[in-house]
Amino acid sequence: MQVEFSEIARQTLAENIEFLSKVWTRREVTVFLYDVKRITEDLENGKYLQFENSSRKTKSVLIGKKHVRMFFRKENDNLIKVLLFFDMRQDPQKLLDLLS
Repeated sequence: MQVEFSEIARQTLAENIEFLSKVWTRREVTVFLYDVKRITEDLENGKYLQFENSSRKTKSVLIGKKHVRMFFRKENDNLIKVLLFFDMRQDPQKLLDLLS
């Protein structure tokens, strides 16, 4: 299965890495990036159903010391789209704005 990152996902991932690199050690940021890679590989290998539902069509997983949630959706039988990365310590309204 193919995993595609949306433009918002790329942008929010970069923003999270930038922020986390200021407050975490280099090793913690490396573990965070490894988690993103591992989850992406799980999705590519068809392990979509193991993740929790965030809404009817969207699933998510907590990564990086459980601070950042990765949201994704199955577009069709061959494509999963990563929608965004959201730091759960932010205002929840921002998440709603980004997902709409």
